[in-house]
Amino acid sequence: MRRRPRPRPEAPELRLLDPAEGAWVAGTLEAGARLGSVASTVPVGNPAPYEAIARIFHPVPWHHRRWDDGAASRVRGLGLMPGETADFRRDTSADEDLRTVHAYGWTDWGTVARDQGTELHAAAQWADLARVDQDEASRSAVEAALEFGPPEQGALAPSAMAALAEVLLQHTGTPDRLVLGLWPGRGWMDGGSAVFGPSVGEATGGRHSSLEMPPAFGPATLRALRTGSGLLDVGGGYREYLLVADDGARLRRPFWPRAVHPLLPEHDRTEYQSANLAWPRDRAWALASEIDFDSTLVAGSADLIRVLCADPGLEAVTVRPETDLTWFADTVNHRGPVG
Repeated sequence: MRRRPRPRPEAPELRLLDPAEGAWVAGTLEAGARLGSVASTVPVGNPAPYEAIARIFHPVPWHHRRWDDGAASRVRGLGLMPGETADFRRDTSADEDLRTVHAYGWTDWGTVARDQGTELHAAAQWADLARVDQDEASRSAVEAALEFGPPEQGALAPSAMAALAEVLLQHTGTPDRLVLGLWPGRGWMDGGSAVFGPSVGEATGGRHSSLEMPPAFGPATLRALRTGSGLLDVGGGYREYLLVADDGARLRRPFWPRAVHPLLPEHDRTEYQSANLAWPRDRAWALASEIDFDSTLVAGSADLIRVLCADPGLEAVTVRPETDLTWFADTVNHRGPVG
């Protein structure tokens, strides 16, 4: 049997909370399963029903494979601005047709819908809207070397998460007393995820091309992850969450300090993961980023949801508890099951 990697002495511990803190969430989600996928994902009451619910579409990454001044001018016409570029013209390891300048950036679902001639609506699904199979990138209909997506599942990108957090923290009486729920299935948490690249060869004198990373956290946190004794159970084991106390800092910037391999001291010392569940102590609102969804749901007051849907840093629409967000629920851009 393969031994699980042991935690490093300097590994940080999380401020763990008793799973009982989330019993109301588990109960509300179980009851909501009878209504639909929204109500089974985000608590729609605390226990009194929240007034409204917002669906926040996760930002869409884009990638242009033949970047030049002409391409820059054309994509500006689509409302796109590059965040970074990479020059592969002298990269002999790449295929010849890829030895070009590439550009990368972020856009929204509405831009992709306009490109593809589809419609953004409350129950839109990426595959239908982008005219692709599930979890695939979409080739632009108007710019040959441009691809969109797919949006990330189970995590909201940093800029959008920061914008969302600022609004949420203004709509609670306990902004410094939050509960965050993290899905414990990320490989970097428990250790064993691998690091590749030139730095590994240099660190090992060429003996290895990859190194196994240690667990991110210390013994107490690791014990909760591995035994499940400190996890909130939702849906009879359908989902489990590690509950962590937060003063608002990790809601805004969910970069989690982690242990690194002793041979790679300069490797990234944080991992990004936005909360999969979150709520303040006064339960003024509740947030959920289901690991298989490419959007985040927030339930709260009508005023909060209006502000979220008007925020220029977010792409958000209102949904109802019974709104269907499953893969084949997009009846507007409907592609239907295959086979």
